[in-house]
This record gives sequence, structure tokens and C-alpha cells, in this order.
Amino acid sequence: MSDAKQAAYRKLEAAIEEVCELEGYEGVPIEWVVVAASQQFDDDGDGITQVGTLLPNGGGAVPHHRVMGLLDYVQTRMRAEAARDDD
Repeated sequence: MSDAKQAAYRKLEAAIEEVCELEGYEGVPIEWVVVAASQQFDDDGDGITQVGTLLPNGGGAVPHHRVMGLLDYVQTRMRAEAARDDD
């Protein structure tokens, strides 16, 4: 991984830790996943959406089964919140 990319990931991790602290999380974030989507347009004006995940150190630190478990857990909680909002 390039020095620039390593520096960017360190900044991202520091930002995640800062936001967690401001949100009242206790302890130190040990695993995290950032899901990002970007939109661009091709030469014909058709939209192209790119969706990806950012993981600690570019992805090697957290095994896939743990990432999928984190995402599944958050998705389950979000579905429950959405269902409560519909009431």
C-alpha cells in the first residue's frame, strides 16, 4: 500500500474514533466498515453508481465473515428502526 493511502487510512481511522467518542461510544473501535457510493456519468449521460467498502488498513485486518456479520447486524437494526418509524 502506498504511503499516501496508508496516511489516508490513518486519518479515516482517527476520524472514526473521534466521531465514536462524540457519539458517546464507550471503548475503542476495534472493527469498522465504511460503505460508500459514488455517482458518475458516462459519455452518453447514463448514470453509473459505484458502491464499495473501506476497511481498516485497506481490508486485510478484518476477515470477510466478520465484516459480513457487522453489516448484517447493522442492516437488521436499521430494518427494525424503519419498521418502528412506519408505526
